[in-house]
Amino acid sequence: MIRGVLIRLRSIADGVWRFLRETHIARLAIMAVKLWPSLRLLSISLALLVLGCATLAGLSARIVFVTLAPASPSGLGAGIAAGLVGVVLLELCAVVAIAGIEALLQLAHDTGRHRAGALLTLATLFAAAAAAGLLADGAALSVSAWLSSGIAAMLIAITGWFRRAYRKPAWRGFRDFHADVVEARHFLARAAHDV
Repeated sequence: MIRGVLIRLRSIADGVWRFLRETHIARLAIMAVKLWPSLRLLSISLALLVLGCATLAGLSARIVFVTLAPASPSGLGAGIAAGLVGVVLLELCAVVAIAGIEALLQLAHDTGRHRAGALLTLATLFAAAAAAGLLADGAALSVSAWLSSGIAAMLIAITGWFRRAYRKPAWRGFRDFHADVVEARHFLARAAHDV
């Protein structure tokens, strides 16, 4: 009897673990870990994306809890509602991030190395200008200023890496852009099914 209960508990734990691994936030985290040995900058970018999603979900859950706490004497209802909001927002943020990555890979595949580099440079310039505008307005301590500055810094690092990796054949880390884009798209497709 005890053995049967242990087998059932183990199967429930395995089912919960499989469910957690199939969430989009887990897919993002697993991609960051798998990319670490070969593409560390992109791995760090994905890890920062996971951290940003978790921060957004945590802040939203806190706002919901603070808002609902006066109406819930025990705090249990407010805690459950805050937890649900946090989980839903975490997953929605990860879904949007993965969809954005897939769209960027499709765009890179369709436009080619030179146009993708030009678009990345333009996006970096816009992000840096937005961050500079927020900082010039005196909003240095606001969340939007920190967020835009972080995005601009990440885009500057990725643009520098892109120029070295795909535009300078003399660099020892020079890579084939088209092969990398195709491999990244296959990697995302495998992550959707093999996680």
